[in-house]
Amino acid sequence: MNKLTISECSKKRLDETYLVVYAIKNEVNIKKGDYIEKSDIYTLIGVDMKGYRQLLNVYQDRVNNNRYWLDCFEGLKSRGVKNILFLSVDDNRNMKRTAKIAFPGILFVDSITDIMPKFFKYSSEKYERSIGSKLHNLYTRKTAVEFKEDFERFKKEYNNVIHQKLIEKYLGNIEALYKYSVNIRLLLFKHSANVYLYDKIRVTFNNNRNYISDLNEIYETLGNIENYFGFTSFKKREWTLILNDLIQMFPNIEFI
Repeated sequence: MNKLTISECSKKRLDETYLVVYAIKNEVNIKKGDYIEKSDIYTLIGVDMKGYRQLLNVYQDRVNNNRYWLDCFEGLKSRGVKNILFLSVDDNRNMKRTAKIAFPGILFVDSITDIMPKFFKYSSEKYERSIGSKLHNLYTRKTAVEFKEDFERFKKEYNNVIHQKLIEKYLGNIEALYKYSVNIRLLLFKHSANVYLYDKIRVTFNNNRNYISDLNEIYETLGNIENYFGFTSFKKREWTLILNDLIQMFPNIEFI
C-alpha cells in the first residue's frame, strides 16, 4: 500500500468535525529573487472524532493580506470541514478573526508549542525537558487550586527578569482555562505539541544557512507522514471521558 505524502494529504477530503486544530508555527527563511526573508509557516493539525491526528495543510502566513487566512479556512470548508471546536494558536490576530468568520462557534486556546520555545531560548538545554513538563502541568492540573500552587512554585523557580517577563506575557491567562474540565484540557494541551513535525521543520529550515523557495520544498523534505499522523495517542478510557465532557459542552454536535 502506498503511503500519502504531505503534499497529497494536504489536498484530501476532510472530516466534518475536528475537536481541536493545532496551528503549529515555524519560522523559515524564504528566498525571493536576490534576497532572503524570514516568514512564518503554520502547520494545521486536526484531531478527529476518534482521536486520530490528521494533517489539514501547511500555510505561509501573509501578514499584510487581511483575506489570506479567510481564504485558507474557506478552503478547509470546501474540503468538507463544517465544525472546528477549538483552535490552538499563538497571538495571530488575523488568523483568529478570520477563523471566527468561517467557523462562528470556534473557541481559541493558547498554543503550548509556540510558548515552550520562548522559555527554551533563555534556559540551559539540560533543563528544557523539565520546563516543558512543568508548563504542561500548569495547563492540565485537576483543579484550579492545584494550578495556583504549581504556578506559585513555577514563578519562584524561574525568577530571573527574562523568565518573569515571559511568565507575565504568556502565562497570565491560564487560570481562565480552568473553566474547562480536566479531560478537555488534556485534549487541548497534554497532546498538543506536534513534536515530530515541529522539530523536523525547525531543525531543517529555520537557521541562517538554509532557505526554501516555496512550500513545495517543505513537502518534499518532510516526505511521507507515517511517523506522526493517522493514529491516536489517547487511551480508550481517556477518550471516553473527553467525549463525555465535549458532548455536554457542545450539545448540537453529533459525536457518536
